[in-house]
Amino acid sequence: MSEQVQETSRCTAQAVLGHDYDHYDPVFALDPHPSYAVLREKCPVAHTENYGGFYILSKFEDISEVLHDAATFSSWPADTPPTPGHSRALIPLEVDAPDHRRYRMVVDPLFRPHAVADVAPAVRQFARELVDGMVAKREFDFMEEFAKPLPSAVFLRQVGLDFSVEQRDQLCDWAGTILHTTTAGVQHGDTDAQTKARIDAGKALHNFLKGLLDERLEKPGDDIISVLVKAQMPGGRTLEYREILNFAYVLVLAGLDTVTTALGFSFMHLARRPDLQDRIAADPNLIPSAVEELLRYESIVHMSRTVVKPHTIRGTELKPGDRVVVPMASAHRDEDVFVDADEIVLDRKPEHSMIFGAGSHRCLGSHLARLEMGIAFEEIFSRIPRFSLPPEAELVAYGGQTRSLVNLPFRTWRDGDPTTA
Repeated sequence: MSEQVQETSRCTAQAVLGHDYDHYDPVFALDPHPSYAVLREKCPVAHTENYGGFYILSKFEDISEVLHDAATFSSWPADTPPTPGHSRALIPLEVDAPDHRRYRMVVDPLFRPHAVADVAPAVRQFARELVDGMVAKREFDFMEEFAKPLPSAVFLRQVGLDFSVEQRDQLCDWAGTILHTTTAGVQHGDTDAQTKARIDAGKALHNFLKGLLDERLEKPGDDIISVLVKAQMPGGRTLEYREILNFAYVLVLAGLDTVTTALGFSFMHLARRPDLQDRIAADPNLIPSAVEELLRYESIVHMSRTVVKPHTIRGTELKPGDRVVVPMASAHRDEDVFVDADEIVLDRKPEHSMIFGAGSHRCLGSHLARLEMGIAFEEIFSRIPRFSLPPEAELVAYGGQTRSLVNLPFRTWRDGDPTTA
């Protein structure tokens, strides 16, 4: 045991993987699982000097420990490297106790199951319209035709905006650049250009939300920003202008990215597995567990924490100021926690799961995400029970605080279907 501890305490990602750890690398983002398997086996607490230096935790148990110990591992900042351009903790994402709970109490009621259920009819109606377009086109980019439009329409409705393709695309572009450093003409590795793009996108999104907030201050409605305007913190104080902007900024990034990405990866895997398609099509009652399993199988969030007091994990001594990243993609493929971790088991009933995070920062929008995912599966499988990727499909992904599919070429049939002639 002592030899293993000593080896673990000094191992680096570079030495174990043969290359450095870069969660923004598009190749890594498309399929990080082989690297995570190596890290879990040989170096579960690995270090890299990349992006200012940080530790990569890869075991479920260690990641769970970090997420449940907010007193030792601060959420500020939540990304590695820290998102450029903001000097205050994003609310509530990067706020620690006790203020975190006070902020969450303001918005938690908006995302509870009964509140989320109220939007279900609108989500289903829009999902059906999108599926109509998919059926008519037969071959298309799934991300553009379904995965992006559905969550963004829900978000625009929540902030009280009429749906506009132009507005949706602009918001998605800003969110993608901030989270993944994606923007036209900027290549991965061009750090200066990537930083500038993220700062510019952050400023543009901030200015857009500032204009929206000013409108709601003049004429409140029943949307989320209006709720924030009228909300009271414990003790009776109202939120300051900058706090509302900060809150809204986080809601945009979460609302426009995570469900889109989860839908993309889920249908990528299903399109490659006709056997799974056939099981779901034959038994729609599998959909809730299938959604959970696919979220486990391709977990997308890559969170970061800052050590605030000395702590030891697997013999590695962490000191205040050290940065750790906790990739959920690795946690949910941990062979010590999940039987057949690298297999998609549609009716799996896991005893442990952190697909929506853990601890005090568990995802605020988990109920809404499950609703959107469930409706998406139901509406797609009711009309398109057999689908596939074109044989020549070349997929591209972006990394960062979340991993995201850029494209997903998609066909509403499978080779050999009689209707394809």
